[in-house]
Amino acid sequence: MTLEQMRYLVALVEERSFTRAAERVYLTQPALSVQIRKLEEELGVKLFDRRQGKPTEVGERVAAQARRVLEEVARVKAIARGEEGVFQGPFRVGVIPTLAPYLLPRLLPRLLERYPGLEVSVEEELTPAILQGLVEGRLDAGLVGTEERAPGVQSLPLFSEEFLAYISPGHPLYAKESLHPLEIPLEDTWILSEGHCFRDQVLSVCRPSLERRRVEFQSGDLETLILLVEEVGGLTLLPEVALWTLPRAKRLHLRPLSPPGAGRTVYLLVREGSLKAPVARALGEEVKGVFRELRLKGWERKSVMMGAEVRHGEARG
Repeated sequence: MTLEQMRYLVALVEERSFTRAAERVYLTQPALSVQIRKLEEELGVKLFDRRQGKPTEVGERVAAQARRVLEEVARVKAIARGEEGVFQGPFRVGVIPTLAPYLLPRLLPRLLERYPGLEVSVEEELTPAILQGLVEGRLDAGLVGTEERAPGVQSLPLFSEEFLAYISPGHPLYAKESLHPLEIPLEDTWILSEGHCFRDQVLSVCRPSLERRRVEFQSGDLETLILLVEEVGGLTLLPEVALWTLPRAKRLHLRPLSPPGAGRTVYLLVREGSLKAPVARALGEEVKGVFRELRLKGWERKSVMMGAEVRHGEARG
């Protein structure tokens, strides 16, 4: 068994496709198939079920061990290169959808400028998939909106942000300068689909209701929820990071929640003792810096309140 064969097996198990795995390891599909078959013959077990297109149970276990071997080999090379070696090569990050479009465009250029030797790969996934990727060793770090616990995974708080209501001008609550969480009717609120931690956080804020809305739609994207508010009506809740991409005219639809407190804490998930743990922590520091910039540019409660006051002043004038 060679290190290259281990790399091929890991790619196949993660991609669950000979075509995609072959592209990933820069082989033709027949060549990859030959290498996997040779490995199976050497070990005397079937590693991948070609009919079902998925690894066998023993194949999963062998691939998990192969990941650990490959990581230890990378660790040896990094030690030989010194501390800088850790900040070189592949770095795989999982990010939840309610963070990715707002943080990544500002985060990635900063990270790559500071560490030009990194080869960053980002996967936009829900929290359970990110956590599983870390446990299995497929990911080096994760950015999520809830504190998670799993063997060998550490949750480090990065920043806390508030939720704000984004309201259609035709909704009765639009006239208010701030909203109490218990005023927010669930039947009028557009929410993310099941599986998103942000959905659960929003549901914990909204007022429960037995009424059914005339249109049922659950999206996996905050931008879709914003468009639904604008075109269909109602309201939605947004995290502060989503305000970064919101045009100035649309900010007039924002209302802070009062009393403040409804929000979330964003966490960095790190594999304890992994080769890339220092890189993951450096990523966390960059995320903190990006959010500080967000706050410094005025995305604070007082700026939203001032926007509401301006809107009411214009209405009176």
